[in-house]
Amino acid sequence: MNLRLILPAAAAVFLAASCTPYVEPPPESPSDPSQRKPSAEEQEKIRQQREEMKKKDEANQTPDKERKSESETAGGTTSEPPKNDNTAGTGGSTGADRPVTPPKEIPVARPVPGKPGMVFSPFNNKVIDVKGIPSGRLVADPTYPASEKKHFRVP
Repeated sequence: MNLRLILPAAAAVFLAASCTPYVEPPPESPSDPSQRKPSAEEQEKIRQQREEMKKKDEANQTPDKERKSESETAGGTTSEPPKNDNTAGTGGSTGADRPVTPPKEIPVARPVPGKPGMVFSPFNNKVIDVKGIPSGRLVADPTYPASEKKHFRVP
């Protein structure tokens, strides 16, 4: 008789437990590598790499200065710059005279999943309509005034 009571009771408990809703945590948003913040160790590593690059740049620049000073002392007078046939039409200025500035990095927008022609702005993550604009084109962010000149490329 105990078995008659225990089996239905166990089945009822099992059925009740299997029917209760399971609360799932919300899925994590897809991680974007550009939005991820580096850890303290990674920041330290990046800082050391920058310092090494600065030292290498300084080391590369000092031999040029030493060569100029040696040529000034050995050659006597250097008041007249050396003639170069390539600079005849450019007014005498060479590419070495001007400081080399690296090109400005222009960010690329991220496409909105499931919505063709829509992208996330790389500056404020707002959705922007870029339908009809070819890929790779430079576009001004319409959420900023023209005086700020926030531009990005269409993916």
